[in-house]
Amino acid sequence: MGTDRSGNELDSKEAPALSACPLSHRDQTRNLVLYGINVSLIYLSAPVVYVGLTQSSLCDELGETTKMSNMPAAVYFWGTPLPILVAWAFSSIRLLKPVLVVSYLLTALVGGLVAVSLLLPTNDLVVPALLVHAAVLGCTLGVVATYQWEVLGRGVAESRRGQALALAFGVGPIFAVLGSLLSQLILDGEVGFIAIEPIAFPYNFAVLFATTVPILLVAAFLSTWFVVPHPPIEVARKPFFSGVFGGFGEFISYRLILIAALAMILVTAGYNILQNISLYTKVVTGERGQNLVGYQNSLRFGFKVVAGLLLGWLLTKTNPRAGMLLTTLFCLMSVAWAVVVPDMWVPDMWILISFGLMGAGELFGVYFPNYILCCSAKSRMRRNMAFTSMLNMPSGFASVLYGSIVDTYGKVHGKKSGFEMSFVVSIFILIVTLLLIVTCLPSRPRPRESDTDPSDRAADVPATESASPAVT
Repeated sequence: MGTDRSGNELDSKEAPALSACPLSHRDQTRNLVLYGINVSLIYLSAPVVYVGLTQSSLCDELGETTKMSNMPAAVYFWGTPLPILVAWAFSSIRLLKPVLVVSYLLTALVGGLVAVSLLLPTNDLVVPALLVHAAVLGCTLGVVATYQWEVLGRGVAESRRGQALALAFGVGPIFAVLGSLLSQLILDGEVGFIAIEPIAFPYNFAVLFATTVPILLVAAFLSTWFVVPHPPIEVARKPFFSGVFGGFGEFISYRLILIAALAMILVTAGYNILQNISLYTKVVTGERGQNLVGYQNSLRFGFKVVAGLLLGWLLTKTNPRAGMLLTTLFCLMSVAWAVVVPDMWVPDMWILISFGLMGAGELFGVYFPNYILCCSAKSRMRRNMAFTSMLNMPSGFASVLYGSIVDTYGKVHGKKSGFEMSFVVSIFILIVTLLLIVTCLPSRPRPRESDTDPSDRAADVPATESASPAVT
């Protein structure tokens, strides 16, 4: 074992074997296109499934406190450890596609649940339904991400991964822009020069949540068409305690993964200020939240289109660390913009650019896990990506912290000052994240030799699934 120029641990036989893909070019293309379509469908339903802005605006309309308006986002992140149990319980490669299908179905189901709660005579069940919705999405979207990362890891060569990410997170956000403009039309009755008969509250939010159901059902169907190579030797599932807790010990025992995991926790904590920026926009502009949330999301995902294409290209030309640095920098710029705009000689609506910058930074949820994936042997990809999804959980407390700062500090110094103090905390966290990445992480990580399994080395010649759309 040796090291490369960046100090990464390398096996002398490492390079082609552990990053190769046994599938044909055609099947790899099929997988990366299906991956891109499914990500695009999630983006199309992003105003609802990206728990945060829409939920906080709905809670605000219901008269809830800033802390409660941040609670759905916090509950979402607290649900993210559950994919670890799913990855352990359904560890067979043959169960990969069925688990994906069920996860999409559950995501559709809870969207319908919130829609129904909004149609009831009273609004008493809306907040509980929002919290259930957020908790379930914290698990199911984590499972979807974990298992689809494994599809990329097993079913697409590492040299083509930049293409897959550029397609999914460059083209995909275009659908999020369309979804956001549609949500603005539903919630406010007009978007730009287009106007419809306004839908009364809370039925407008009910329609918005209901629209995600058919979209996610399509994603469930398309998941049955992935082509996943089966290794001739599959690692047996370990007992619960050794498989879950022992697996976590192995996960963090690799120094590069441990540092990348800590950096991901920090950047997610810094990013969770987004709900406060949304509520702060109401203070700065005087507009109701539901009148702006569609525009906020449109800018958020519009910027992500450009950033997604840029970062995908950057990955093919540079290294996995570059995406981590750039996405963290975008998050930092977003919060800094929210701080300085109210004191600048520009229209108050310019604060909405913060949502665009944060949308670009939001791709940290792709490029931080990609770094950890590069550190993972194939036999440990699903487990490691499940643990990676869990890293969002501690950051859920940041949402509650930011809301509490506004509610407590704002009582003494004014609500505007309360928001500004929460922004300062977020900026500090993001600066620490940048320093950690620059000083402690090499540019081109690789799996440890001790983590490789016989199935990894035999992965050049496995049998593959049939191209039949049937779920195996």
